[in-house]
Amino acid sequence: MSYELRNISFLFLLGSIMFCSCVQEFPLEIHDTEIPVVNCILTNDAVQTLSLTWSVKITDGYAFKEIKEARVTLFADSEHIGEFERTGYGNWQLRYQPVAGTNYRLSVQLPDGKELTATTTMPERNRFIADATNNHYPSKYFRQQTADNPCWIFVLSEQSLADNLMHPVPSSKATLMSDIGTDHPLIDRFNEHGNLLDLVPQSTTPAYAFYLRIQQSSLSDGEEIPFCLQTLYGDYAYIFFRTASREYDQYLKSSLLKMFMYRSEDDPIQWFDESKVYSNITNGTGIFAACNDSYIYFFGDLFRDVDN
Repeated sequence: MSYELRNISFLFLLGSIMFCSCVQEFPLEIHDTEIPVVNCILTNDAVQTLSLTWSVKITDGYAFKEIKEARVTLFADSEHIGEFERTGYGNWQLRYQPVAGTNYRLSVQLPDGKELTATTTMPERNRFIADATNNHYPSKYFRQQTADNPCWIFVLSEQSLADNLMHPVPSSKATLMSDIGTDHPLIDRFNEHGNLLDLVPQSTTPAYAFYLRIQQSSLSDGEEIPFCLQTLYGDYAYIFFRTASREYDQYLKSSLLKMFMYRSEDDPIQWFDESKVYSNITNGTGIFAACNDSYIYFFGDLFRDVDN
């Protein structure tokens, strides 16, 4: 699916740090060298998108400088798939739908001869099915049948019928739920923040910020994991199950941890933050990764399993 939610990196570029009433001066080292930044998340869609810019220095504000001239090539194992074409400011596209289980390599050749490279694998999608017979506010029930890869679950909720069921996007109608709960036994608790009951009446699970990270596991044949999801569902809701490549999994988790570090405006620990967002780009920075989405669309007591 090609929509803004997949490229969440804009949430984490929080580089403006204010120092107020300091007793001691701290030396500020500013590097003049610009670093090429490549961001590309392969998705189970017919068009793949990529951004290509120069890194932003502390003296530059927030305006990204695009890289206009480059040769951006995608390979599947050793097979040449095609070249991305520049379609706008810092944006590139390639018409291609990745194949699950295939290893991909990205090559970005710059005019100065530098080559940026990275690899990832399109993951096989984990299987989830709805078990709506026991649904009751604020719980919706599911069963997970495979867990070969880590998976990220999130909810888009809205109060009116979607404009485009096949490509839901965050908008004035559809909202990414900021608090979501589950009793899934494989949940990663890194973004847990109290009890969901404080926010959602009748809920019984811990609260997690924005996403649920479900860790990978080996399930035997016929084994299933039953679990519930709880949040403030609107009349219409999309529940996404995003199976992640190893690179996407590390990138998203490290990005969220970075974002949480800057949530508290009066916490001085953020001034000395040395944590980094995961990157796998050789000779540059950014991310080349893959994710495989499916989602279930709920409207009232009914639902539709959308297999993309």
